[in-house]
Amino acid sequence: MTGSSRRSRPSSRIRSLLKTPTAIFLLLFSCAAFAAQEAEPAAQEKEFHDPFATEDAQEQPHVSDPLERMNRTFFHFNEKFYHWVLRPVSKGYGTLAPKPVRESLERFFANVKFPIRLVNNVLEGRLKSAGIETTRFVVNTTVGVAGLFDPAARWNLQTQPADFDQTLAIYRVPTGIYLNWPIFGPSSVRGTVGRAGDVALSPTTYLPLRWDLGVQGVEKTNLTSLHSDEYDALEEATLDPYVALRSAYFANRANAAKQ
Repeated sequence: MTGSSRRSRPSSRIRSLLKTPTAIFLLLFSCAAFAAQEAEPAAQEKEFHDPFATEDAQEQPHVSDPLERMNRTFFHFNEKFYHWVLRPVSKGYGTLAPKPVRESLERFFANVKFPIRLVNNVLEGRLKSAGIETTRFVVNTTVGVAGLFDPAARWNLQTQPADFDQTLAIYRVPTGIYLNWPIFGPSSVRGTVGRAGDVALSPTTYLPLRWDLGVQGVEKTNLTSLHSDEYDALEEATLDPYVALRSAYFANRANAAKQ
């Protein structure tokens, strides 16, 4: 697909795709890198004006990316990892495992991460949300068979998202510069610290290392098998996936802090 045909796509489609949480996750492992050409620093920092965007849509969180060259290198590595390893494996896995089974596994992994949401809801002073999360965990672990099913949602007990990066943001800890880590993908200084906090709260962290890595591999493969089409659409719709990923990350974290 040529650059001119990509430019012809409506910007509203790009923005709607960037709001998809699963697309953001898949971009941790992917997105094509367009950093091969040398450019003057001033040209790299020049902002693109979207003539289709509304005034509100053009409001974006402040982005600090002084390590862009390094970040783009890691971004390119993640893109290759996605296309050469993760996507082919997930496609094969999706062929073998029926979709209802994969959806149940997705709910199971979300249920396992209950301690992350509980502790951070408490730290943020959202005690009602912490209570809802606790009730959801009890219901889905018992009636929902270890979280494979979500009967709590039918009882109007919806998940209450919270993580340590969000908690730090509520306590007004600055985001810091943008970082794009190999394998782990988009982050920031605060986000990296937040991820470490979430890892400490995750039950799988305390499994033997090879089991922990195995569980994470199954989780990522399962999620990719369910949502790879969303990433593919995003990759086709954006002119520079690196910039799209960076903007989506900061917008996602800013929205999480406002919840």
